[in-house]
Amino acid sequence: MTFVPAISRFGESGDDDRVALFTGTALIIAAADELRLPTRGELAGLVSADTVHVGSLDGRPVEALRIASDEPLPDGWRAEPLRQLHGRLSDEEWAVAGRAFQLAEWDRTHRYCGVCGIATTRADEDRARVCPSCTHRSYPRHSPAVIVRITRGDQVLLGRSPHFPPGMYSTLAGFVDPGESAEDAVRREVREEAGIEIEAPRWFGSQSWAFPHSLMLGFTAEWASGEAVADPAELEDVRWFTRDDLPRLPPPASIARRLLDDWL
Repeated sequence: MTFVPAISRFGESGDDDRVALFTGTALIIAAADELRLPTRGELAGLVSADTVHVGSLDGRPVEALRIASDEPLPDGWRAEPLRQLHGRLSDEEWAVAGRAFQLAEWDRTHRYCGVCGIATTRADEDRARVCPSCTHRSYPRHSPAVIVRITRGDQVLLGRSPHFPPGMYSTLAGFVDPGESAEDAVRREVREEAGIEIEAPRWFGSQSWAFPHSLMLGFTAEWASGEAVADPAELEDVRWFTRDDLPRLPPPASIARRLLDDWL
């Protein structure tokens, strides 16, 4: 699949448009086994004209929209949390759905100017909502976060968060503080969550993550000193694993898993 982002669409809406329709953090999908983004025609009764254009997927427009949590769904459709669809939707559709979720939520939460309170409108030439009174512009929010694979010889350090599925461990991660570089954030998060020091972090790659609106900045690093002890405010457990005794790992589409697969 090929996705092309765009601020606005060309032409009128059609029944073949792909629609990322959300209720809360849940995506509307077919109740049958087939997991895919529905079309506008399939959910015509729920899709208003006030959608947010996301782009095109394989040449077909993709629109995003939120509906009320108590809105009844037609037979054959269900709402499932987007996070739980990670690794079950195709990687391409899950990434598009994550982008759509962030855009729909930004559009919903910026209907009024944060400076003067006047109702905003969507800009034609930019991904922004504009105040017609004071001209303040609100852009989609991104929260940079770092994630790091730490190794010590033939071991890798993994932590377990309370909200993880049973038995799952992952690489350490956390948000970047204002005024902080990504590399400094890696060192701080590792120190806070696991109590160890690391050598200079090395860049690995990035991934957009829709929970809540993060840009994950991936790094690798070598252990330098200290004993790994989990901060109970952040993690249930942190420990060193070898390749032969790994726990349950994050889903394949995540950057955490890409960091670990690169090591494996």
